[in-house]
Amino acid sequence: MKLPKKLLLLAALLLPLILWLALGDKLAAILAEKFGPVLARVGDGKFTDPVSFVLGRINEAVFLFYITAAIIAAGLTLRGLIDRFYQNRAIRGLRDGILVFVGLNLLVLACGNTVLFWSLFYDKVHIDNFAQYHIKRKLFSEDTGRQRLVLLGNSQTNRSIDEKILNAKLGEKIWSTDLTQPGTRGFDMLILERDIPLRKGDWVISYLSEIVFYGAGSGIVPPKFLHFADLDDLIELGGWNKLSPGSVRSGIAGRLIPLFRYRESISQRVLSWEIMGIDQFRHDSTLVPDLELQGSQNASGLHLSPGATFEKASFMRMSDELAALGCKLIIVDGDVHPALEKNLSPAVRQDMDRFLADLKSRHPGNVIVTDAGLYLRPTADAFDDLVHFTDAAQIEFTENLVDFLKQTYNASVK
Repeated sequence: MKLPKKLLLLAALLLPLILWLALGDKLAAILAEKFGPVLARVGDGKFTDPVSFVLGRINEAVFLFYITAAIIAAGLTLRGLIDRFYQNRAIRGLRDGILVFVGLNLLVLACGNTVLFWSLFYDKVHIDNFAQYHIKRKLFSEDTGRQRLVLLGNSQTNRSIDEKILNAKLGEKIWSTDLTQPGTRGFDMLILERDIPLRKGDWVISYLSEIVFYGAGSGIVPPKFLHFADLDDLIELGGWNKLSPGSVRSGIAGRLIPLFRYRESISQRVLSWEIMGIDQFRHDSTLVPDLELQGSQNASGLHLSPGATFEKASFMRMSDELAALGCKLIIVDGDVHPALEKNLSPAVRQDMDRFLADLKSRHPGNVIVTDAGLYLRPTADAFDDLVHFTDAAQIEFTENLVDFLKQTYNASVK
């Protein structure tokens, strides 16, 4: 007896759900046991429990299967409804184009919250920071049972603190993940803090030097992470004209059109990193190799300005939100290369000190400020450039920071 096509289709749709409900946990345990070492190597320290990791990816696969089926079904239904009223061939072409465009964007929007999707863009050598962020963000949301610590800031935070060392030495009690983004400044951190699935008791640590507040305006983070609610902060804090030209427009377009928001990651995967990184390569090739000369040339770019006031106000608002959530903000009062430090305006350093003191007094139970010099002397040989540590300096700094984090943790559990 031949079964009706609709019945076969229904069975095909229900089968993944039945298997997931009946065998999901067992399948995750079997796969984790068989491929545990491989998963640990590929995961590169981003998770600790292979079973939870595999189960999370099975859940994502089932979710994506049904969301894809729903989008296709909705598209076909709309296509049929439109056909009932319009028979013109030109209308049909426009109809199909719009349905495909909307369907792809809805699918990408759903995929954007899964590790499976972002793993397609993972490259251990030519790192896609946007893809890396989303992978770690999702895995961070799945981690439970331990004190959670988030590295939040720019590339200076990333190059100063090594999450792998933190997890190797503190992982049983404190689990750390790096959610930094290059070029991040005060307003950028406010945006990112709202995007991260933080919960009460989490720690956020940032390595802050003068470049975070007193340099050029934010512009890298908003195009990829801006939410509509952040526009109110831009207006209220007077930052609308303090961002790089076009960054707000790109951020709004990205929220409306997910394919536009993910365009750089998709292009980098399709066209290769070498092509997409041409502008960065050209910029790097123009840098003067003499750091002493760089320091004297770049120091004037760090100064008191309305832009600095906006960036500090944004960071202050972030600290308010973290305190309200019950999170602890750990600020490492950071250093720059001595060649830059000696050429900085004393007024900038004094303003930075006042700002950090205000943060501590505003939230004495939720904000901790510690001096980077306690963990590594900022000598010239500790830097690769004006702001980034060498690999050896990063290791030394992180290992020394571990004791401070242990003390902070022990004090918090007493």
